[in-house]
Amino acid sequence: MSEYTTISFKKEFVRDVEAYIEGENFGSVKEFVKHLVLREMESDDEITEEEARRIGQRLKDLGYVD
Repeated sequence: MSEYTTISFKKEFVRDVEAYIEGENFGSVKEFVKHLVLREMESDDEITEEEARRIGQRLKDLGYVD
């Protein structure tokens, strides 16, 4: 039996993602986010700590994360 956890996103972010994936082959935002995370994990491309900080700050500035 698998165990699950919950990741919360602001509703505005979810609406933005829903609009972005409209007409694509993703059944849900969850499916799309899982696809992106798995693709990133399999990628040989690495981001620096500075890039990760900038991305995190940008997401905060946009109101997507606290």
